[in-house]
Amino acid sequence: MEASSVTENSSTGNDHEQELVLNHGGTESNPETDREEELDGEEVRRVLQVSAATGKFWHNWDKLKSMLSFQLKLVLSEYPEAKMTIEQQNASLGETNLELVTRLNEELHSFIEGPPFTLQRLCEILLDARSIYPKLSKLALALEKGSVPNRTSGYTLVSLGENVPLTSQIG
Repeated sequence: MEASSVTENSSTGNDHEQELVLNHGGTESNPETDREEELDGEEVRRVLQVSAATGKFWHNWDKLKSMLSFQLKLVLSEYPEAKMTIEQQNASLGETNLELVTRLNEELHSFIEGPPFTLQRLCEILLDARSIYPKLSKLALALEKGSVPNRTSGYTLVSLGENVPLTSQIG
């Protein structure tokens, strides 16, 4: 999603930007974002609650990634900084909310073969972000540094959600 596609249409200059974030950036059809738009918020919460409690998942990684992306965008939009003007966001966060959402979402989508090894913690944070991190800057740092590291779990999805270590990961 390009920042240049954002146009100002309100007194804050931010409403359209928020609409683009929540609608995943426009009218072009994209299979990945189309899946996100079809998600039910309650279903996403239930799936993430199981992963937060157990560290396990039963959906294929692309489906789970769409659910995590959906919840990430929802959580980030609920912070007061998301409703600030672009200038206020830059002063508070060092970037706009749109840039933050895009960056964190791209980091999440950079995992191609499977989830990050911190999937369980990522789900915990996304389910209860406001009580864990009252400030958006702290949440962003936690998601960036601790919950979306640059390696995958070394586990593979098998039937009924059982995660089995890959043989290359065993001593």
